[in-house]
Amino acid sequence: MNIQPDTPFFFAGEQIAGFQLLRPLRVRKLSECWYACCRRDGTPAAIKFLRQEHPRIPQFYTMAEFLKNNSGTFLIRVYDYGKTVSGLPYAVMEYAGGGTLRQRLNKYGTLSLPEAVRLLREMLCALELLHSRGIIHRDIKPENIWITDDNDFRLGDFGIVRLPGCPEEPGKIFGTPYCMPPEQAKNSASIDGRGDLYSLAVVLFEALTGERLRPKGSFTEIVKFILTDRTPPPLNQLKDAATEKLALLLGRMLERSPALRPQNATEVLAELDRMMLPDCD
Repeated sequence: MNIQPDTPFFFAGEQIAGFQLLRPLRVRKLSECWYACCRRDGTPAAIKFLRQEHPRIPQFYTMAEFLKNNSGTFLIRVYDYGKTVSGLPYAVMEYAGGGTLRQRLNKYGTLSLPEAVRLLREMLCALELLHSRGIIHRDIKPENIWITDDNDFRLGDFGIVRLPGCPEEPGKIFGTPYCMPPEQAKNSASIDGRGDLYSLAVVLFEALTGERLRPKGSFTEIVKFILTDRTPPPLNQLKDAATEKLALLLGRMLERSPALRPQNATEVLAELDRMMLPDCD
């Protein structure tokens, strides 16, 4: 059956794993996500489904298992996962009622310094856990950072993560170009945790300044720009929006060469702690 990208596979009212589907949140050619509620106690949830022809089903199950076993972190929580009676993989996740960081930035323009510090700290904690297990996110951007009803940040959307023990074809370029590190624009299969740190700093730059680090354009245009751009990290703009020490830290995370960046999230967290900056509870 030919299914159009904007045609949901399910319909409102269907029941999956004790949850009732209420409305589609996002429908794509090979996946869809629904807003649902628990039939027992009304707990809201987001349920993601993959089509059977999706090429990353094994990775989907691996990440669902990881997220189910690592609740209480700043990663989006998975309550359950499995396969529908028709054979479609699914994962039941927490519903972040505050929307995405992109929606927050579109509405308010920037975050306050304390909010930005908390965003940085919580995302570094999420990356510290991922990287300790050899998992590289590869698509950190405002659209993939969610905000809970309690105003906590959650890192989500693990559709293109690199998992240990899962070989990939070298030379392919994928991800979101306006946030990707330069090395990802050359070979997306080869990046390590320092690439995620770069992308997180791109997010912080926009959250603090209200401006995007790179010009708008098509995927190919932005990738070409990344490969040729030799502009140093925008320290002056960061210093206007943050403290000098925080600006310098973010500037190091934005270095073109991974060797010049902090080498891991733990190192960045330690440096951030030494600054004793305010963050919002």
